[in-house]
Amino acid sequence: MLKPLRAYHPERNKAHLVPSRSMESYTASQLLDKLENNPFSFLQVIRPEIDLLLTNEERFQRIRERLDNFIKSGVFKEDRSEVYFLYEQQADGKTFTGLIGLLDVNSARIHLHENTLDSRERLFADYLETTGFQAEPILVFGASNERRKELFQSIKAQEPLFDYYTTNEIGHRLWRVGNNHMTALQSSLEDLEEYFLADGHHRYGSTCRVAQFLQGNYAAQHILTMFMDEADLGIDSFERWIKTDASEITLADFKKNFNVSLKSSGFEEIQGDLELFIGGQWYSVILPDEVDRSLPPNYLMAYVLEPMLGIKDPQTDKRITYIHQGDCDQSEAMAAKALTLGFRLPPVSIEVLKKTALEGGIMPPKSTYIAPKLRSGMLLHLFK
Repeated sequence: MLKPLRAYHPERNKAHLVPSRSMESYTASQLLDKLENNPFSFLQVIRPEIDLLLTNEERFQRIRERLDNFIKSGVFKEDRSEVYFLYEQQADGKTFTGLIGLLDVNSARIHLHENTLDSRERLFADYLETTGFQAEPILVFGASNERRKELFQSIKAQEPLFDYYTTNEIGHRLWRVGNNHMTALQSSLEDLEEYFLADGHHRYGSTCRVAQFLQGNYAAQHILTMFMDEADLGIDSFERWIKTDASEITLADFKKNFNVSLKSSGFEEIQGDLELFIGGQWYSVILPDEVDRSLPPNYLMAYVLEPMLGIKDPQTDKRITYIHQGDCDQSEAMAAKALTLGFRLPPVSIEVLKKTALEGGIMPPKSTYIAPKLRSGMLLHLFK
């Protein structure tokens, strides 16, 4: 069961300054601006080292030293007791709510639906073992519970610990769950026997490795986790844009095999089995009746990417660019990058995601874009 934790978090008057997105999501100029103008950003702790002669262990040790300095200077405060935290994010007109605590990686039944890269998992395990802290929760979901939803609303009626908007117009609110809700909340969590990992597969795999390395360390057996009811999780798709020339494939090639027509609706929903951008126009594509439509990335790969474009491995093929699929036309921005062949797909359903995970299956890369995206440095779990 999800357990409460004694977390470190920013003091209230710096809550809007400390948490950060992952470093990879910033451009070089954005990252430089944050490092130069915000001394409290969590990026100051995890910032990349410019000394090329440092070993990985030395880099990781410096990160821990900078975190210790943040703690000593009062940027981070240790909470007074073990509690749950309720987190709410508002983004793009949607509200996401989750409960943050700890899961024991040895006993929690957590089902995965993605493969991880062994090299990346080992590197992050080395990072965790040296730095001794977790700064971003994995995101899991499970069966919905009406009583739990009522408790969430009751907690939200209280004053939040944090309440702010970031510059990208995303709202963040965080509540410390008080004793008046603790017992009822724990009772509402007892029916959860299965957890499904939505986001954070590499962090989960790396934490499992560290738990084995540090078997005598009780805190290291746990992973910082946000739990959401499955009905509240956001699942979007990724658009696929292919670097190709006009002579390689044409609209006529698609019309030979599929029912193709000009797209007639907006971008809020997918029209047909997939949508195709070619020759400066969007088209709706309907595949043959016998196609298994349960997992759209699979049928795109089986019927289009491999047979028509010779793409064998969508994870490593450098011709493919993935972008979050929104409710607007992104073809102009892609054309500016010389990408003129694009595909939009229906989102994978929560039922298919769960079924795949329970059966031990693995989805193709970039099958799901999960919301909310959580920030680093909002809550810390220190195990060393």
